Amino acid sequence: MLGTGLERAFKVSWLVIKLNLFFHLFSLMGAIVFGIGPSIQMVSDLFQLSEFDYKEVTLKKAFEIWKKHFVRSNGQFLLFVGVAAVLAYNLYLSVQMLGMVWLMLDFILIVALMLLYLAYQYVISYETTYEMPFIQVIKLAFISVFFSFGTFFKLLLGVVTIGFITWQMKGLFVFATFSLLIMWSVIATKKIRDVVNEKLGLNEEEMV
Repeated sequence: MLGTGLERAFKVSWLVIKLNLFFHLFSLMGAIVFGIGPSIQMVSDLFQLSEFDYKEVTLKKAFEIWKKHFVRSNGQFLLFVGVAAVLAYNLYLSVQMLGMVWLMLDFILIVALMLLYLAYQYVISYETTYEMPFIQVIKLAFISVFFSFGTFFKLLLGVVTIGFITWQMKGLFVFATFSLLIMWSVIATKKIRDVVNEKLGLNEEEMV
């Protein structure tokens, strides 16, 4: 029993490390700016397809997925980053103002940024499972955000926890942080994605 548990822990740990190193490698291949988006999608795809089997995660598969999603994932990533930058800049201006109205605006902008992050996580997951036009995936992601606020808080708690642990152990930035964030997003949003699959008359076996 102990041996099996240790073996599984090793496999999961190596999967996390492997995916994180792939993320860094392919982000650099895209000169960071044009590498992060497809690298995030690549890690998500590999994780969902691997089912925690690190042997299924290979450099060849990673490159094929990264190349396949390069243009579209960059479009999605840069779109969300652009919107996030506008919201963040407005938040920066708003926090410098005094008064209840501005305080309420601060809160709205912070929530909007969080919901935008959640929507992007759905976009990444839906890109793995569906063949949809760019705009349709974006629409489906934003609709999914409002299916369950429990999922929102679940995802947020995981992100904060991973961020806190990384702050305490900076080495995780190289070996685990990004893959953990992406893997947690896939796990945390699974319940809502299953609901969407059911509404669309699909199941995971048909989509993989």
